[in-house]
Amino acid sequence: MKKYLFIFFLSLGLTARVQGNDLSLPEKNSTGCRMVKIEAERLPDLNIPRCGHSFYYVNDQPTVIGGHTSGFVLTPTIEYFCEGQWHVVPTVYPHDSGGSLLMKSGKILLFGSHEKNLGIGQTFEVEMYNPTDHSSEGFGCLDVKRVMPTAVEPDSGTVIIAGNWYHDDAIEVFNGTSQFTKVKDVTIQRVHPYMLPISNGDVLIFSSHDTHGEIITNTLVDRVQGDAFNVPLFEEWLPLPLDITSPCATDCVIGNPEDKTYLIPILNRNKSQVALAQVCDTIFSLLPTEVPIPMETKWDSISYRTPIVVDRKVKRAYMAGIDKKKHLCVLSIEYDKSPSPLTLYYTDPLPHMGLNHFVLTPQGNLLIAGGTNGVDNNNFSPSNQVWLIPLGDSQEFHTASSTSFPWSVLALAGILLFSVIVLSLLWLRHRHKNRPEMEESDQTAEKDDAELWLRICQLMEEEKPYLDSNFRVTDAARMLDVNRSLLSACINAQAGCTFNQYINRYRVEYAKDLILKQPSIKITTICTESGFNNETSFFRAFKAHTGKTPREWMGSQ
Repeated sequence: MKKYLFIFFLSLGLTARVQGNDLSLPEKNSTGCRMVKIEAERLPDLNIPRCGHSFYYVNDQPTVIGGHTSGFVLTPTIEYFCEGQWHVVPTVYPHDSGGSLLMKSGKILLFGSHEKNLGIGQTFEVEMYNPTDHSSEGFGCLDVKRVMPTAVEPDSGTVIIAGNWYHDDAIEVFNGTSQFTKVKDVTIQRVHPYMLPISNGDVLIFSSHDTHGEIITNTLVDRVQGDAFNVPLFEEWLPLPLDITSPCATDCVIGNPEDKTYLIPILNRNKSQVALAQVCDTIFSLLPTEVPIPMETKWDSISYRTPIVVDRKVKRAYMAGIDKKKHLCVLSIEYDKSPSPLTLYYTDPLPHMGLNHFVLTPQGNLLIAGGTNGVDNNNFSPSNQVWLIPLGDSQEFHTASSTSFPWSVLALAGILLFSVIVLSLLWLRHRHKNRPEMEESDQTAEKDDAELWLRICQLMEEEKPYLDSNFRVTDAARMLDVNRSLLSACINAQAGCTFNQYINRYRVEYAKDLILKQPSIKITTICTESGFNNETSFFRAFKAHTGKTPREWMGSQ
């Protein structure tokens, strides 16, 4: 078979050479921007729908922090994704639209919040979250009570904070231990400001809206150490206003982090066109692009909602938006080329997906978790959906160099068709020759799979490990002395579901038995004794398994 595969891949290599590695004719919008459809992958939902939260990829785990949940109610919780599911841990204080910063120490500083439900008030409260052991410690008090602020760490342990909403703003510094001290007043009151460290330990501070949501009409940029200065670019353009999430300076650095060169989205003052500004020290300039940034799909206009996130390994930057038909749109910018090629990736409509921020995974894909629900787009019904947007190692990027039809496509098609025909004939010959050995191997695999399935079922029925809320696929693999991937594949093949769904079936059946035997039992007791982490997980799993809520199910018995 090796020689057959060699022939096939050799033909693919010739095909790629004919096309210069551009294996398809690109779809383009009216401005000439290349458009590519991608398939978003739905991951397990958050336990708690939330908006106004922070989102990080830290300690090899996606982590969402704070925000508010359904009904615009504060949720003093953190969720981290581990072994196929989200785990909830409490915070000391709520942090709804509060500030956060992943520090160089690996810990996350959390500060400020709405004081009450419905987005009312501000707080002074501060805590530190340790992703290593998922612990939080309240330790200090802001100099100014805040909501919707931003922070940067120009020097290790020292944090600069600015920004506020419906309260006076000022610049303050955290000394890395416990003290928060005012540095200076700001020339303009701002909400969700961009804060970019530059040379000599200074930090730029600017935004498009003031603390009451009004557009800032002047062009001033504040500095922590120096005087405010005017930016001519801001006479025509404004920093793109962001829905909920504060921009993070480390996300939008292009080149080496030491270069302190940033890429930010900007919007012209009549709100008709988005562009990109490159910020190097105190110089703001337009980033030239091959075509204008697309402002619409073939269905409707695009609303861009996120800051820039840069994948420095492949030298691409991303920002995301959504059109009115609920197609997720991710713009890719190849910023190391001039003019920069643009590609707009889009999905099928995702009406219940939230979009306020995303994070970049180590593989170069994007993760979106929670946010304002796409159906009604209000703070009272946030999303709990989590989506993976595949833009990393699994997908190659190609930039079309010509808009005319390349005759080499005909050569590509001929070579590819010939390769497929040859490979198919060789494969059929090989399969016919080796059929007895293959059938014997298949029968052995089926027998092994059936034996493993029997052992899994016996483990669940006899030892009931699912009653432990911390029971994971790795625990089951260890108890059965098998590889976790083999275990998951067996469950998927035999039960038609994931490991977590399989375990939750047992938990729901156990819960149903408890309800029948003890009709007056409390829901919290059922959750604990059945192995669920919380009531949200219990209700979701119960409805998924029975099609009814626990109360509806009890009424049908």
